[in-house]
Amino acid sequence: MDQTADRHEQPWLWMDVSTSARARSGQMNGTLRVEQSYIRALSAEMAPGLRFCRYDPLRRDYVAVATPPDLSGKPVAGKAKSKQASGIAAVLKPIGKSVERAVKTAVRGATASLLRKASQAEPLPKLGGDGLSEVLFLAGENWSRVDFATVARMRRERGTKVAALCQDFIPAFAPQFFAGGDFVAKFEAYARFLLREVDLIVSNSESSKRDILRYADGRGGLRGRIELVEHGADIPTVHTAKKPTSLTEEQAARFVISVSTIQSRKNFDLLYHLWHRLTEQNTPNLPTLVIVGQPGFGSSDLLWQIANDPVTANSIRHLPRATDDELAWLYQHCLFTLYPSFYEGWGLPVSESLAFGKYCLASDTSSLPEAGAGLARHLDPLDFAAWRAVVLDLIAAPEQLARHEAAIRAGYRPVTWAQSATRLADVLRGLAATGSSAHPR
Repeated sequence: MDQTADRHEQPWLWMDVSTSARARSGQMNGTLRVEQSYIRALSAEMAPGLRFCRYDPLRRDYVAVATPPDLSGKPVAGKAKSKQASGIAAVLKPIGKSVERAVKTAVRGATASLLRKASQAEPLPKLGGDGLSEVLFLAGENWSRVDFATVARMRRERGTKVAALCQDFIPAFAPQFFAGGDFVAKFEAYARFLLREVDLIVSNSESSKRDILRYADGRGGLRGRIELVEHGADIPTVHTAKKPTSLTEEQAARFVISVSTIQSRKNFDLLYHLWHRLTEQNTPNLPTLVIVGQPGFGSSDLLWQIANDPVTANSIRHLPRATDDELAWLYQHCLFTLYPSFYEGWGLPVSESLAFGKYCLASDTSSLPEAGAGLARHLDPLDFAAWRAVVLDLIAAPEQLARHEAAIRAGYRPVTWAQSATRLADVLRGLAATGSSAHPR
């Protein structure tokens, strides 16, 4: 993009940063990292044309944000959960939570109208001009942070074009990996919103793009269009890479890592059972398996087994949180990485592994071969024997890792967040330059 041409242009793009604005301490995850990366990269790419906003649930409308939230100091994974309750306490705890939520909802409902009337916040200014329509870009947890009715109203009343980043469509095709019917129902509502109210869907992989089109094909198709914009995979800037203090010197001397929120879809069970078997068989030179990620849906039984298994007490280490500096150290010093996930929209840990010059063993499903760029090893996530054989081969012949790492250094050219933002800005500008999207009343 010719940035000199944008130097004096009128602002035309609103970026919704609601997910970052509502993030709590210790909750940095993949979606937040993407939103934060685009906040920084788009600011550098097209500052004159960009403004930020967030959804205000009390006003039931968007409000301007002068300075977007900066979460760069937050850990990549969340805080460790407190010790689980047992017996009657375990039964009563969720009941108490439900009552607490009900009370909070009632209080919010009783006061919301008064607060809305008292609010002095100005309505969201209308952007656009010089041949460019106003565009609202949704880049965060769109399935739960977006009020679809408000966005639809903006399209009808203001003629706002709507662009939404869709990182995956997994709940539509594999709902078994998600917590309860409520989440899946929310995602179904989001999917209908994408099909009917969005002018431009931004997909991060060919795999996700195929999923979206497959879903739309049986439901009347898309009203808008879909464009592919690959996420950045350049290494985040760190002040000083440092060893996590919870790793012993012995563990830090020789280890492999798997980085992700721990949930059933990520298939950490395979890694646990694999390391249990290899430890049990007294495998020579077995590295410590370091799992970096906060607990997620379906992880409680697995984490209980890891914490209480005497066989793997010294060969598996779970780090529920890691700062950017600590994560960089883990990538820099690991032997290789593992990512046996069943289903992904992209596979950022695979890209990050390659960006650090580290060989990755990953699944051969969904988008993961795209993320692997021909430089990772892809295996059937259900083939325990295949994973065991490859891990044993790498342990027994470390010179293989040196060859793989040399190939990565020579051949891997990650898309940077700056390059991704340039591509994204181009497709968003193309949307802004098309005719009005306002619905007839």
